[in-house]
Amino acid sequence: MTKRELHFSNVLRSRGVAFLITVASVWMMRHALAMGAVEPLAPGMSYAFPPAAAWFSSPQLSMWVNAACVVAVGALLIIINMTFNLLRTMSVFFAAFFMLSVASTPVIGSQFGAHSLLALCGVTGMLLIFRLYNRRRSDRLVFLIFFMLSALGMVCYAALLYVPVFAIGLWQMRILRFKKVLSAAVGLIVPLWIVYGLDILPLPTGLPIFFVTPPTDLPALVPGGWPAIAATALTIFLLLTMGAVVAFRFLGLNARYRAFNGFLILLSLSTAVFAVVNFTNLPFYLMLLDACLAIQVGHFFRITASRRGYIAMLIAMGGYIGIYFWAIL
Repeated sequence: MTKRELHFSNVLRSRGVAFLITVASVWMMRHALAMGAVEPLAPGMSYAFPPAAAWFSSPQLSMWVNAACVVAVGALLIIINMTFNLLRTMSVFFAAFFMLSVASTPVIGSQFGAHSLLALCGVTGMLLIFRLYNRRRSDRLVFLIFFMLSALGMVCYAALLYVPVFAIGLWQMRILRFKKVLSAAVGLIVPLWIVYGLDILPLPTGLPIFFVTPPTDLPALVPGGWPAIAATALTIFLLLTMGAVVAFRFLGLNARYRAFNGFLILLSLSTAVFAVVNFTNLPFYLMLLDACLAIQVGHFFRITASRRGYIAMLIAMGGYIGIYFWAIL
């Protein structure tokens, strides 16, 4: 790399550029709403509380609350990196990349919904489960993780798909014992106990139903249409390619870092599979998938910064920006 390229790469990874990307992302969310490019989310997948998409009647309020959630998820990603030195760099570019990828898809970037709660719950769960590594006295944190999943499941029951993912995460963190399993089970039961035991809500009349939709109905049934499908495809492609590049780096790390990155890979691949299989509910998974990609972007950019890694970053950002203009036009 030339000195000019190295300087440009350092500028791109700087906090100032990350701030500008964040501001531009919030503007993109607001502009998409003003352009009428935000397709309402489907109200289904809830058996207890009202769907999250219906919590705010004002589209403007919904957009700003969602923007606050996106900023909060980005901040949590930075906290995870600062706490565990996950990326071994102090650059916050990866969090700004997350905000841009979310803003590029108006169906999840410009309105509040269960996807916002899943991203907050998933990233918070990641922070908590990393704190559990080889920690014997951790019953309360285990309880909290599965309490969040159960509570979110009452808003969108697809969140219960993540229960086995975090259960495997306990094994990866080397704490899977009978007491931990018991704490997880209690965490899953307590939200139901509170809501139905105190008669806050009536008992559901039926069980949640999972169904398979023919792939031929894909464009018509996916909220956001082809742009949302393209954003998902781009995210999964980048996740797989960048993940493959950095995977060999994990082998040289200690057991603690291998456990962290192993759980990140598990969460990423699980979310990608859920999004593909349950494509009629695709927006629900997309923000968390973007958060998983952001961490891989941080890994990738750090190890390729001196090998023109900025080119891949600019191409990826250009792809998301292109999808955004496709969506609003």
